[in-house]
Amino acid sequence: MIEVRTPSRLHFGLLALDPSQPRRFGGVGLMVRQPDVVVQVERAAAGVRAAGPMHERAARFATRFITRASEKRLGQPLAGASVRVVRAPRPHTGLGTGTQLAMATARALAELVGRGDLGPRELARLVDRGKRSAIGLHGFFHGGLIVEGGKQSDADISPLVVQQSFPDDWPIVLITPSRLAGLAGQRESHAFSQLGAIPDDATGRLCERVLLGMLPAVIERDLPAFSESLYDVQQTVGRCFASAQGGVFADPMLDEIAQFVRSRDVPGVGQSSWGPTMYAVLDDADAATALVDAVRERFGLSDDEVRVTCA
Repeated sequence: MIEVRTPSRLHFGLLALDPSQPRRFGGVGLMVRQPDVVVQVERAAAGVRAAGPMHERAARFATRFITRASEKRLGQPLAGASVRVVRAPRPHTGLGTGTQLAMATARALAELVGRGDLGPRELARLVDRGKRSAIGLHGFFHGGLIVEGGKQSDADISPLVVQQSFPDDWPIVLITPSRLAGLAGQRESHAFSQLGAIPDDATGRLCERVLLGMLPAVIERDLPAFSESLYDVQQTVGRCFASAQGGVFADPMLDEIAQFVRSRDVPGVGQSSWGPTMYAVLDDADAATALVDAVRERFGLSDDEVRVTCA
């Protein structure tokens, strides 16, 4: 039996969205320890059986892997597999759960067929991930702060441009209201099809904030500078996506959460992907705990909806 545990992914924002630009998408994000995805996979005589949360999706990923690995003659033949999803966060919350489940399942199956050498691009193609963002693909293998460079064609997997270790003593507060869900599947595809291009000046500002703001601030452990750049990226991306999600944030409640967090002198706050998960980056464990208590009380949220994690 092979067990794989993966972190979750915070998506800070896309960098480009215009067919006329040399690359589409690209982005910046961070891998966080909790909540995690844990998958166990064993050989089976035939077919694919799956159990646990999101087991139907896990079964589809496993079937896809086995079929394509057989077609490509990758490793030893595999007649079937038993997949158990031990735990996974709620899907469509901006944490990249589907990608992490796909990569965990593919990684375990790759071990079973003797191809533990397969990297992010190969595994992603075997289970059909990476159509837009590749932060979760590269983050699955490397962790930390990820910058990926965008796609030149629909068939590409965006290349990893930067992997930067992130201070694990900077606590990260995650806020995921259970009554909200982000866009996914056909709704997400439709939203992208209706979006206008990210203007060149916005792409330029985003790239500047990532390269000259976020990255050096992390290396120099300068949280105020990192937070300023992070919030600016959030606001710039949010304005570009406002027509699809109704505003800079995906719901008025998330806007209220952001303003409440910032009112407590925590400027580094934003929405991951389409939400509803919000994140806030701090540099003090006691302050993080106090923020968790304050957010729970102010918005009537449960212990499961607000938590502290780290990179």
